[in-house]
Amino acid sequence: MGAIPPISQTDWQETFDQYKNYPQYQKVNQNMTLAEFKAIFFWEYFHRLLGRVIGLFVLFPWIYFNIRKRLDRKTNLRILGLFTLGGLQGFLGWYMVQSGLVDIPQVSHFRLAAHLSLALLTMCATIWVALDLTYGSRSKNSSAPKLLRITRWSLGLICLQILYGAFMAGLKAGYGHNTFPTMSGQWIPNGLLFFDSIWKNLLDNTIMIQFIHRQLGWLVLIIFGWLYYISRKLTLTHRQKRLVTFTVAVVATQFTLGVITLLLVVPVPLAVAHQAVAAILLALLVALIHSLRSPSIETRGA
Repeated sequence: MGAIPPISQTDWQETFDQYKNYPQYQKVNQNMTLAEFKAIFFWEYFHRLLGRVIGLFVLFPWIYFNIRKRLDRKTNLRILGLFTLGGLQGFLGWYMVQSGLVDIPQVSHFRLAAHLSLALLTMCATIWVALDLTYGSRSKNSSAPKLLRITRWSLGLICLQILYGAFMAGLKAGYGHNTFPTMSGQWIPNGLLFFDSIWKNLLDNTIMIQFIHRQLGWLVLIIFGWLYYISRKLTLTHRQKRLVTFTVAVVATQFTLGVITLLLVVPVPLAVAHQAVAAILLALLVALIHSLRSPSIETRGA
């Protein structure tokens, strides 16, 4: 329907009548009023509008700096790459929404995970470009290779955890087994292998998905505790020390927030906060990796 939202009461009623043709209204929201429809419309509309605004925030400065010939070829290509990622994100968002317009009145959790993953990839790429422009490109070598290696593996682990977090959200897997540390009194709950296919259990079974998300949470705590321990044996710059400390603190915050969100049966504000802190953690890890790709770190001890 374009960028202009419904304005008049007639426009709103027409848009609401269009919504009634889709499974979400027919199977879930049959008793929804026009006022309630306006509330869900706002979040969808605001999300799409924000995506367009972000694109303009990239496009106009890019055009301006090109006219002023302020961008070298490498930076120009990087900005163009970021703009392309943003465009792909918009397309993937459309593709995700299409999955909820057929028989099942909710989007595919696979497409939701892909949409979220591409958004975070775009965020990380943007941060990396910004760090290069601020601090200069980093060396591929580091005098703290072990710490750098652990940090990279930690980044991969966080990405896997975020992926399963998206599965949790898409399948509403957090609405069951709302106890901690066990799942309804069981360390290994019944129903982990509900389906015959191991892949279907790993990707579609809500009990297995919550179980994996929990275990990954514990593993993240252990890995980042190890990362902090290793960092204490190194002479780091002030910025690197702060990044390590902030990262570990955010991991502890994220774990605690996840537990509280689960125990309270996933209230939306807490779920949003849980997702936002995950993005902050990812951003800190990218900044930490960027800072560690420097040959200027001196080690002490082992």
